[in-house]
Amino acid sequence: MKKPNLDEVRSTLQMLHDSGIRSIGVCLMHSYTFPQHELQVGSIAKEIGFTHISLSSKLSPMIKYVPRANSSVADAYLTPEIKTYLKGFESGLAQGIQSISHNKHTGVRCQFMQSDGGLVDASSFSGLRAILSGPAGGVVGYSRTCYNPKNNIPLIGFDMGGTSTDVSRFGDGKFDHVFETTTAGVTIQSPQLDINTVAAGGGSILSFKNGLMQVGPESASSHPGPACYRKGGPLTVTDANLFLVDESYQ
Repeated sequence: MKKPNLDEVRSTLQMLHDSGIRSIGVCLMHSYTFPQHELQVGSIAKEIGFTHISLSSKLSPMIKYVPRANSSVADAYLTPEIKTYLKGFESGLAQGIQSISHNKHTGVRCQFMQSDGGLVDASSFSGLRAILSGPAGGVVGYSRTCYNPKNNIPLIGFDMGGTSTDVSRFGDGKFDHVFETTTAGVTIQSPQLDINTVAAGGGSILSFKNGLMQVGPESASSHPGPACYRKGGPLTVTDANLFLVDESYQ
């Protein structure tokens, strides 16, 4: 095993820091079983001044290099945004958020849903574990309110939002998990509930291309929104649904 050239590592990291980058993902080939080199790189990055460092050996110590690298980059991209959100959320609380991991027992106890359906202390919430946190909350919700263990009839979850639709299944009284998923073309390794996402939601734009109707992936977003919002927006799935409802009443 070749030792990293720490002087070269420091030089490269300094160049990245000087260019304005403050969050990085670190992934070395064999760190799933030998994390020491990643820890060295992470230590140097912290000394230089990077505000967030995602080490693949801590996030996803799995043998596959590419999904592990994707996972660390995704976490480096998302976690700073989550921390910014949490900081704004905490500023509205008189005593702040209680941090179990830092032995701070004052403040409000706050936990967040992760993609695997479990809760985690706010201070440990990361971007990699939050990619499907919203849809996961829906699965946990309908499993607790709609599933009848007496007849064991499986449930199908259908959650349509503005830009995507999430479909899931709950049966046999237990959650189905997957450990490698592809989201927006990026394969990551992280435990998640088995939720399939289709890029078609209420705000997805309807268009004709090559003689065929196409849904998305472009979105009308909240403004101007669908045509029926009367803000000059494009034709969307919401407009099609509204048309179908109107036709059913005639």
